[in-house]
Amino acid sequence: MKFLLFISVGVVHLFSLNSGKVIYKNDISQRTFQEVKEEIAHYGDVAKAIINLAVYGIAQNRSYERLALLVDTVGPRPSGSKSLEKAIQIMYQNLQEDGLENVHLEPVKIPHWERGEESAVMLEPRIHKIAILGLGSSIGTPPEGIFCLFKSICCVRC
Repeated sequence: MKFLLFISVGVVHLFSLNSGKVIYKNDISQRTFQEVKEEIAHYGDVAKAIINLAVYGIAQNRSYERLALLVDTVGPRPSGSKSLEKAIQIMYQNLQEDGLENVHLEPVKIPHWERGEESAVMLEPRIHKIAILGLGSSIGTPPEGIFCLFKSICCVRC
């Protein structure tokens, strides 16, 4: 929902920029569309140099090669896993070797969830096992189970 809100606010902002009039947000004067357009035009040479480096220069196909390295050597990288940590270290080392400035790691809290045992049994009108799938970060069911769906299904351990 936040993403959708951001897009709609951005579109409204662009429409108002396109009018060429000065925009006011929180009583602060902002630049016109023409001023923003002129500023962006100044970055044309830098953007072209980056594109040329990625398409024709030494960085050609580097993204695909690095992705292949992660997929082939590290495999899946779920949040909070050892595989993710290994992938981060590999990319950190690659960026340092590329000579990029200010390459550093920052601590972040990553939620980690591991799938437990899941089972469900229909108790009435007959006993029947039901296939289920636990959702990430879902709350576990107590050992005595819960009754749901008109009290005819008991999730033993979700």
